[in-house]
Amino acid sequence: ELLARIKTHLNLLKINTAFGRFVPREFLRYLEKESAVEVRLGDHTQMEVTIFVSDIRGFTTISEKMTPAENFAFINEYFSITSPMVREHYGFVDRYTGDAIMALFPHQPEDAVNNSIATLKKLQRFNAERMAQSSERIQIGIGLHTGNLMLGIGGEQERMQGDIFSDAVNLTNRIEGLCKFYGASIVVSETTLG
Repeated sequence: ELLARIKTHLNLLKINTAFGRFVPREFLRYLEKESAVEVRLGDHTQMEVTIFVSDIRGFTTISEKMTPAENFAFINEYFSITSPMVREHYGFVDRYTGDAIMALFPHQPEDAVNNSIATLKKLQRFNAERMAQSSERIQIGIGLHTGNLMLGIGGEQERMQGDIFSDAVNLTNRIEGLCKFYGASIVVSETTLG
């Protein structure tokens, strides 16, 4: 019986590890689930977070100069540089959408601000390496906003995913878009600065 229990726990650990590669492990914690097996459609929780959205400027133009394989390798290299910064600053990546990153910082807005500054510094080093290889320098825009959102499992019975729902998410995307308008690297909402 003890061996069976150990085997069951090891299998759950494997499932949770695999689940965590596709859906942030934090979803389990905030939904108060011990295993991905326990997650059900409609599970949700409401929370206040600082939302971080970053986007590569002119990515379409940059990607047009690459083959699909080069594009794929570039974006994965970029994410492997920027995503660990999120974890180092007590946040978690919610999703990747093309060249954009959306991350959540559930503890304090300063974590998201510090992450943004550290990400830009890391990007300077990345760009220096790219320039040394005669590759084009990249720039990003970052939007930050703090607000309430619903974190949960959406979709339908045969295809579910972890997701977040809130006007705060839409507002953060719009704030990030202001980076282009103002020629800024980071735009922060008044709520986050508050």
